[in-house]
Amino acid sequence: QSDTSEKSSSSNQPEIPHATNGGARALRPNELDSSVSIYSKQIRADGPSDGPDGSQAKKKRLHRFTSHQSEILEGFFSAVKHPNENERQQLSETTGLSENQVKFWFQNKRTQVKSLKGKEENYRLKAENVILKDENKRLKQAEMTISCPSCSGNSRKLPILQEIERLKSENGWIQQELARLNSELPMNSNAPRRIFQHGSSSGSVVVLQDEQMLAEIARIAVQEFVSFASSSGPMWLSVSGDSLETLNKMAYDWAFPWQNSAMGLKMKTTRANAVVMLDSQNVVGFLMDAESYGTYFPGIMFGATATKVYNWPSDRNAGYDGAMELLMAEVVFPSPLIPAKKCSFLRYCKNLENGATAIIDISVESLPGNFLKCWKMASGLLIQPVTPGSCKVTAIEHVPVEDAGIHDLFKLCLSGLLFGARRWVVSMARQCARIRDVYHVTNSPMGAGRKWRQIILKMADTLLANYSGGIAGIPTEAWTVQCGKGVEEDIKVVYKRNDDGSNTAVVCASASFLLPLPMRRVFDLLKNNLLRVKWDVLIEGGSVKEEVRVGNAVGSDDSISILHVKHGSVGDTKMILQNSSYDASGSFLVYSSLDDQLIDKIMSPGGNQEMGNVRLYPTGFFHVPIADAAQASAAIGEAGRTVMTAGFQIPMKLARGTGLCPRQVSSAIRTMSDRIQNVKDMLPTMRNFVLSYQELIS
Repeated sequence: QSDTSEKSSSSNQPEIPHATNGGARALRPNELDSSVSIYSKQIRADGPSDGPDGSQAKKKRLHRFTSHQSEILEGFFSAVKHPNENERQQLSETTGLSENQVKFWFQNKRTQVKSLKGKEENYRLKAENVILKDENKRLKQAEMTISCPSCSGNSRKLPILQEIERLKSENGWIQQELARLNSELPMNSNAPRRIFQHGSSSGSVVVLQDEQMLAEIARIAVQEFVSFASSSGPMWLSVSGDSLETLNKMAYDWAFPWQNSAMGLKMKTTRANAVVMLDSQNVVGFLMDAESYGTYFPGIMFGATATKVYNWPSDRNAGYDGAMELLMAEVVFPSPLIPAKKCSFLRYCKNLENGATAIIDISVESLPGNFLKCWKMASGLLIQPVTPGSCKVTAIEHVPVEDAGIHDLFKLCLSGLLFGARRWVVSMARQCARIRDVYHVTNSPMGAGRKWRQIILKMADTLLANYSGGIAGIPTEAWTVQCGKGVEEDIKVVYKRNDDGSNTAVVCASASFLLPLPMRRVFDLLKNNLLRVKWDVLIEGGSVKEEVRVGNAVGSDDSISILHVKHGSVGDTKMILQNSSYDASGSFLVYSSLDDQLIDKIMSPGGNQEMGNVRLYPTGFFHVPIADAAQASAAIGEAGRTVMTAGFQIPMKLARGTGLCPRQVSSAIRTMSDRIQNVKDMLPTMRNFVLSYQELIS
């Protein structure tokens, strides 16, 4: 009877499966938690049992990995997703886990990452599905009215011929409108005879003061922009990976021959689109407000100012249809080898069919100065609502630009990546996702309140803007060039006096150089916290751990993080604010240390007001990919080489003279050279550093 009761008792207990060397399936974390939970509930329900079986069952519990073990495994996983037997054995010896535990951890981690990527991809595909359904409906309606012309029996050429005919008809209409507008101008010596008058040398265009005339120009630009945004086929050529599209110059010259005679500059026209996780009304509001527009693209736009408003809605809640203003913007690229661009353009908002909105930018005057020439033709953004909380944004940058001020190092990059449409839509998608995550998502990591996360988001944007502005030397009247051109052999050093009356300045050292590794690999190695001790002087032999992730964006590589640096058994700790993002158009990793006083200001009730007086001194890297002609099918950034720009800012006390003393300049140059060399020493091969993890953490 005793044996029978024991058997019945044991049969009622759930069996917890275990992974063995015999090939049993590895449990996922959620399955293991569920099994242990069911088992513990039944133990409590049955009450204490006598005998060795009962006491043994009580001892069974879930053993979690320590933070040190998880940190080692996470760091190794960021470099190698599928470790071989030797690597698993090394990890087992380092972490104190069995080889099977290491093996199953990597299996579960790969499953988790795959699941997260699947959710992101599912969201993107759902949004694209809605767009494709509308496109399919439009094409079916067009197919019902299709007819083969008698002059051409080749049905394959029919869509191309139809597209060219449509563009030619629109081109004729635009030319008629321009002729009519030119004829309506007053016939006196002070009035211009043409609206567009762009010379290849001076680039002077008469400033138009007639609001009605400007509205007519904007209306014509809307027609041209919409035709660009909706056209396909021969007009646009896809770049590898479908990351962006470039204008087919031959098709453009055929459809718009009059544009070439008006322009003496090289054309750079790109088109890109992205699904933005913010409703279209808020996106339009951000873009039409000059102050918000300037902060909407940190790292790209240093600032925007509305110099004149021609038409503005009395009630913004009703929309911005018909709103028109003259904007002046400074566009930068974070490299000392590329001068900034200063643009003045007319911005016009027009509501279209199906709830879509077009925001058009077109230049109407030229600006003096030493900036790289920037002349916007019919450029802008097409915003189409997809779901109540998202929209599709199509950007077109139709800009003739001179390449005289661009260094040969960046001429190797794909045309259109530096100032093209891809950078704009990616920045929009990133900022909208972060705003949604910080302002609208209720769950806060590690108890971080919403207000605290909003402050950190603003600080991260300021950090990126200061980094880009300092390296580009914007504003030019504030920064003084001390020496250097901005290459590895001749590091550029500039400084900016503080406006608080003290004899101090912010010194910025920067340089751009070439790395023989793909951008994807460079970014992954720099973001690996275990390898950070190899190149970051802020670590100084300590260990780095991501304390909290404040704002997530489109992917796992796009985030704002607070890093915790601990220096061994001394107990000395340091916090680092880091802003990082990866995209085919370029990636960046910018960070700055946070002292205790600054953290106290952030956590204080009036922290939002205190942030206006906070000074951050950013350090970081910006990367641009160079495609490999031998691997044309590879996605941008996955093969080829990388142009890296490294830079840092530090406060210094000025000499009694008019600038920095030679010792300060040499110190900044030496520090920059050491950082570049540290990065180069870390990057030769990923596998060698992966195999030396045990040495790194010992």
